[in-house]
Amino acid sequence: MIIPDYKLLAFDLDGTLLSSQGEILASSKQAIKTAQQMGVKVVLVTGRHHVAVRPYHYELGLDTPAICCNGSYIMDFSQPEPVYSQPLSKDKARRIIKIAREQSLHILMYVNDAMTFEVLNPHMEKLCRWAGRQPEFIRPEIRQIDDIAEVMESSKAIYKLVLSHPDQEHFLQAYRHMQTLDGLSCERSWVDRMDIANCGNSKGSTLALLAEQWHIDRQDIIAVGDNDNDISMIEFAGLGVAMAHSSDGLIPHADLIIGSNDQDSIADLISTHITDITKTTAA
Repeated sequence: MIIPDYKLLAFDLDGTLLSSQGEILASSKQAIKTAQQMGVKVVLVTGRHHVAVRPYHYELGLDTPAICCNGSYIMDFSQPEPVYSQPLSKDKARRIIKIAREQSLHILMYVNDAMTFEVLNPHMEKLCRWAGRQPEFIRPEIRQIDDIAEVMESSKAIYKLVLSHPDQEHFLQAYRHMQTLDGLSCERSWVDRMDIANCGNSKGSTLALLAEQWHIDRQDIIAVGDNDNDISMIEFAGLGVAMAHSSDGLIPHADLIIGSNDQDSIADLISTHITDITKTTAA
């Protein structure tokens, strides 16, 4: 039996690397540090805007770029602009906003330098509180605005729109409708939120691009996630891993199911498939 030589660890953030309290467990941090010391690349692959990824990227001491907004762009934090991006066109953004308005959906828009929103719903209240606790030099830029459409027209890039609604039935009906639209990638990122990006953008496709640049074969990648927007990278990776509480849509695509994000699941995964294997091979 050939033991895979994993060279890249790809982690979703919310619901995966982050606990239910929005923190990276100490056990996960130590395991990731050990993997890095062994030469394994660690990449954050998330639906978040890079301004909301930076605090965790800094906390982990990563030097790799982050894949943001479900693969819409790759951000190297040592540079001011993305090293790769496929933003939405203004026409597509207008179309999404129009439909969202018609369906009374809450809109969160990720532009080139910030996250912008109109309605201060519970999700945005929580996000703003978290941002306010971050050190000023890595504090995310989150702006409440009066008119999403107006800001969209003046923005340099629109990477993603997040649509939500407090009524689950209404949300699911809108979600099913958005999935039928041509030219867009629509994935559910939480029970009451859908992420809409340019067609073709996905965590998996952009992870594949990054792996190709690094000359890493897909079988040498471990990808870990918990929701529908993680399916593409779970399918792409040599070892696709789902958290125990993952969405019903993700579970069938995973090669392995581990514990919850409040347990030492990430540390155990790294220990089993990287740390212990390396020690055994060396012995």
